[in-house]
Amino acid sequence: MPYFEPLTTNHRVTVHGRLVRCPHCNHVSRVYHLGFSALKCINCKTMVRKYDYMIGPNVKRKDLQPTYRWKGEWKSGRMSFAKTKKELLARFPESHHEMKITKEQRPGWSRPDLVLVIDRRFDRAVQVFSNKHLPDNQALKWADSSGNRSVHLFMLDGEQVDLPHRTFQLFKDFLAERHTNVDLLMHREDPGLSIYLPELDEAILQAGGTPDGCIKVNT
Repeated sequence: MPYFEPLTTNHRVTVHGRLVRCPHCNHVSRVYHLGFSALKCINCKTMVRKYDYMIGPNVKRKDLQPTYRWKGEWKSGRMSFAKTKKELLARFPESHHEMKITKEQRPGWSRPDLVLVIDRRFDRAVQVFSNKHLPDNQALKWADSSGNRSVHLFMLDGEQVDLPHRTFQLFKDFLAERHTNVDLLMHREDPGLSIYLPELDEAILQAGGTPDGCIKVNT
C-alpha cells in the first residue's frame, strides 16, 4: 500500500503523475499537476480543498510496465506466490511436485482510454446522440464535470474502451448540424481528476490564473 502524507507546498508532480487520496472516502486518484485550489473527488463527489488531500508517491516509468509473479496452487485450493520460480520451489521442496505452477502477469499503469471532452453545456446533446444514433451495445456515458468541462466515456457491451475516431466524427457532425457555438470538443486520453488539459491550461497556470477544469476557492 503506498505511503500517504499531508499535501504541502513542497510537493511536486512528475510527468507520469502522482497519487492523491480523498480524506472523506480514501479513494485514490492520479493527478498530473497541483495547480488547483480544490477538486471534487470522483468517487464520493465531495469538493475537497487542495491541502486537505493526502499525497502519495509519484508514478514512475517502471510502474507503467507489467510485472510477473509465480503461483503455486494445490488441489485443496491453497495458493502461494513468489517473485521467481526458484523461490517458490525453495519454499516447498517436499511438495512442489503436487503444485500446479503458473506464471502470472500483473498489469502496470495503462494508457488512459480515449474519451470525449466537451463544453458541459452540451451534455444533453451527448445523451441524445448516444440514445438515438448509436447501436444498442454502444453508449457515451457521462463520467465527470469540472468547471465548464465534461468527460464522457465510450462503452461497448458495458465495458469502457477507446472512443473510436469514426464515432467521434459522427458526433462532431451531429453537433455541427445543431450548434455553432461549441467552444470545447476534444477526442483525447482521459485527462483524469479536475479535467486538466495541458494543451489549454499551461499558459493559464504560467500567468497565475486558474484553468477552467479547476475550481478556485478563496482561502
